[in-house]
Amino acid sequence: MVITRKIALTVVGNKEEKDRVYTYIRDGIKNQNLAMNQYMSALYVANMQDISKDDRKELNHLYTRISTSKKGSAYSTDIQFPKGLPCTSSLGQEVRAKFKKACKDGLMYGRVSLPTYRANNPLLIHVDYVRLRSTNPHNDTGLYHNYESHTEFLEHLYKNDCEVFIKFANNITFQLFFGQPHKSHELRSVIQKVFEEYYSVCGSSIEISKKGKIMLNMCIEIPVEKKELDENIVVGVDLGISTPAMCGLNCNDYVREGIGSKDTLLSKRTQLQRQYRELQGRMKMTNGGHGRGKKLKKMDDYRNHERHFVQTYNHQVSKKIVDFALKYKAKYINVEDLSGFGNRDTNQWVLRNWSYYELQQYITYKAQKYGIEVRKVKPYLTSQTCSHCGHYEPGQRLDQAHFECKNCGLKINADFNASRNIAMSTEFV
Repeated sequence: MVITRKIALTVVGNKEEKDRVYTYIRDGIKNQNLAMNQYMSALYVANMQDISKDDRKELNHLYTRISTSKKGSAYSTDIQFPKGLPCTSSLGQEVRAKFKKACKDGLMYGRVSLPTYRANNPLLIHVDYVRLRSTNPHNDTGLYHNYESHTEFLEHLYKNDCEVFIKFANNITFQLFFGQPHKSHELRSVIQKVFEEYYSVCGSSIEISKKGKIMLNMCIEIPVEKKELDENIVVGVDLGISTPAMCGLNCNDYVREGIGSKDTLLSKRTQLQRQYRELQGRMKMTNGGHGRGKKLKKMDDYRNHERHFVQTYNHQVSKKIVDFALKYKAKYINVEDLSGFGNRDTNQWVLRNWSYYELQQYITYKAQKYGIEVRKVKPYLTSQTCSHCGHYEPGQRLDQAHFECKNCGLKINADFNASRNIAMSTEFV
């Protein structure tokens, strides 16, 4: 299992050194993304022309060499890769993987467009520059601290005076900034496990944020925790209106857990949306063309506030769903495939205001940590079918909270009935 943690970096050195580092990163990002777009276009043209396997192999060789290589390179001479970073190998793997996925999704049939890389796409970093310095077999770069012992390191790790560094390429040294200890406890705990070699760092990326901060997107591989799970137990998760997430089991008629509150979810998010619209209306009366960015900053703050609220809410709900599965030793979690939902006319407006796709992603990566498999099932008729006798008839779901079977007479919570149908479903997507 691989997770990503965003960490702010500060340059160790004077103003001239900071200017040099910022120029190095900006130029590196620009040239890398230009090269990735060239490689992506070349793969597309080669695929359209249906070139031979040998020619395709030679094409990949040409695009994994720098422009100054004596063996030749397909990149244009104006592309200058950042000194010290093995960019061609990293970007080659990235481009080929994304192109392969696009082809699988129907690129050649016009279902998806050719992937492109924007100018602010993060700079890819080889694992040698971010993993522990003491375990780096190639050179003296990587993550390190200057404390005399691990015990002394732990004494400072959860305080404001903690100092952790990265020896980067091109004689650059960064210091990691974790933020306030009470807000970054989870991040500091991850760093502790990295230094204890329980977690391992993978190839990562670096970028410059809109606020001008250098940010490290550190990819960390976490070992799967072995849990005793039962192959015959499945958790079904119904995303509903009255209860945002209802959990049920395929093998139990009574065990359930309603997670989240519609009022908590919608009241906060609709409040932020209303305030955003009101501010947007007031901005129409603003005169003058100077300071546009400053005038719109408040609107961006509302958008970010709403986004962070939804992310936090989804993290909380997904954690409780996985905890429910662990409690009953379920090997599988079934969720509905809700592609196409989100239209207000479908009476699923709560889902449009929830980012259900993000929730399913959070459930998936949290479940992977324990070896639990998440499967998507077709949602068709899960709300109108009786989970006890399997009888389907329109109108059995009386409202958002009540279900009554017209065959066996079962009266049950509608969301719980749907969750059990989802848990027992074999209509996998």
